[in-house]
Amino acid sequence: RSNAGSKPVVLCKGGLCCSKWGWCGSTDDYCLKEKCQSNCTRDDIGSGGGGSGGDGGALGDILSRELFEEMLSHRNDPRCPAANFYTYDAFIAAAKLYPDFAAKGNNDTRKMEVAAFLGQTSHQTNGFGGYCYNEALNCSASYCENKPNYPCYAGVSYCGRGPMQLSWNYNYGQFGESIGQKEELLQHPEVLKTDVTLSFMSALWFWMTAQPPKPSCHSVMTGEWIPSEDDVAAGRLPGYGVTTNIINGGLECGRGPDSRVDDRIKFYETYCDILGVSYGLNLDCYYQRPFNLGFLVESI
Repeated sequence: RSNAGSKPVVLCKGGLCCSKWGWCGSTDDYCLKEKCQSNCTRDDIGSGGGGSGGDGGALGDILSRELFEEMLSHRNDPRCPAANFYTYDAFIAAAKLYPDFAAKGNNDTRKMEVAAFLGQTSHQTNGFGGYCYNEALNCSASYCENKPNYPCYAGVSYCGRGPMQLSWNYNYGQFGESIGQKEELLQHPEVLKTDVTLSFMSALWFWMTAQPPKPSCHSVMTGEWIPSEDDVAAGRLPGYGVTTNIINGGLECGRGPDSRVDDRIKFYETYCDILGVSYGLNLDCYYQRPFNLGFLVESI
């Protein structure tokens, strides 16, 4: 957040608009001329979003609007609490702020990463076929852990929100820190259920960011992650299954066959089929030892 009215005007990072109240975002509430004080254009963040050929960025080259609608065809079911929230344009806009997403490797690798991201987030927001929720069913708990750098605010719940269902104060804090809005996200984490571009950004931040000892999901799906001897001994071999371990391994991995893991795989395979790409190896994490006992996000 910038100090509205101060001089000079503070610009929001990542090409986001700065509202007259000093908040950073990408929707009309931030970017319309009468509501905006700086960065009052969404050209840089791709508000239109194409299907291919430039304005959709690397993601748009792989995922057209038509494919997005086919893959997430149930997201606007009227029974979904987040109906009419998630949009292709917002996904494209957010992805352009993470330019390595869907941009590494050959076309098959890029397609597999997109399928993996949408597969995992569809499970995280499942209801009537994925992307049905933008906030966890139970937001009464605080999801607060004592982290001096990411203090919790009274009466605030850091429950799961957005496509990845980002949860816990330290995750909101780290994501906010990465875009210059640490205090804003800690004070108002609920913005992830009202600003759809920011919501997608939170999921992409999680996907692209390693949190040792866990690699990033991005590095796993692009083949950049090389398992250590400890990883191999723990059964953690390159493939979609490791991304499940990264996301929720403490609860789902190393337990043998698990319906939650199977659901993640089903989404992934469906999206690979639509994109016309193979699944790769090591899809499950049934017998992988979790990276640690904690978990970073919450599933619906």
